[in-house]
Amino acid sequence: MSKKKLNSALRHLSESAFDFLERSVKEIKTHPKYSVIHFATAVELILKARLMREHWTLVVERTSDVSVEDFMSGKAKTVTQVDAIKRLKNACGENIPQDAVTQFGKIAAHRNRMIHFFHEAGKKKADDALTEEIVKELCLCWFHLERLLSDWDDQFDDFKDEIATVTWRMKRLRAYLQVAFDRMKPKIDAAKKVGTAFKTCSGCGFDAAAVTEVSDVLFEQQCTVCGLGEAYIEISCPNECGEILHIDGHNVSGMACEKCGYEVTPEDVADALDTEFSDPSEFEPQINCAQCSSLGSVVQHGETFVCTECLYSEDSAPQCDWCNERQIGGGDLEFSYHTGCEFCEGQAGWTKDD
Repeated sequence: MSKKKLNSALRHLSESAFDFLERSVKEIKTHPKYSVIHFATAVELILKARLMREHWTLVVERTSDVSVEDFMSGKAKTVTQVDAIKRLKNACGENIPQDAVTQFGKIAAHRNRMIHFFHEAGKKKADDALTEEIVKELCLCWFHLERLLSDWDDQFDDFKDEIATVTWRMKRLRAYLQVAFDRMKPKIDAAKKVGTAFKTCSGCGFDAAAVTEVSDVLFEQQCTVCGLGEAYIEISCPNECGEILHIDGHNVSGMACEKCGYEVTPEDVADALDTEFSDPSEFEPQINCAQCSSLGSVVQHGETFVCTECLYSEDSAPQCDWCNERQIGGGDLEFSYHTGCEFCEGQAGWTKDD
């Protein structure tokens, strides 16, 4: 099979993904059922397109049972969305944040209910309340998908116009949430009067994200309209130019100071957040982040453990009973000796080939 034909197939796969995206945002009011189905399908196809750019065999469920001819003819069974995400991590080194994985899983579950069972959105015309809920789901999904496409801009360079079109349509789609914002505005105004700060939400675009000050440099915001939660830090430029930098979980690596051009590193973030004294003579297991799959990226900041790569935080960092490393974002690790953690397979994985 020629490389030209494989590239052509990849092109068609990517085109199909963006076609589904555009259809989804057009159909939200008139055909909400198909809006969700098409959006979920688009997410899955984009993940598979990224896999295929690595190699076509990564898209096939069982490579040993299929030929490239079967794959090109559509006879081969392809991976599920869940397995696609696992392969992107293991084979391509793409660490998709857990928040994105969760949101993609939600939209896929809605699609499956609509196809195989029943969903309220299956009505010919959804009521305003249901439309609002669907828009929230799509806005959160697009928030995560747009960030992935930004990270993969070199992989989808030929689709800049399609991405720009979907971005424009999503901004128009957010107008459906104006009712939700108007409903929440009296509560937002009341909260402002007693000192709560609000910022613009990256998900829905409304000034509805309530800010919680975790410390003098670490902040969390939760949108009262779409529900998106984000963390950010505000620190002085490490280059001592006097600029205060606003850094969120997406721009930790490579963010440049607008005043002096200094590029912030995770080490700079660690220096700003780490409040714990470490004795070099004592061995301390590294703390990993299961949210973004980063090794040794977590520091203790007061009573909070924060990842310097994605700014995810938790109040505790449990230790895996098998690999003995600590982590946040992976649950309580109660059965980790047998099942392992995000970064190891535990005793079961160690002995499975015995």
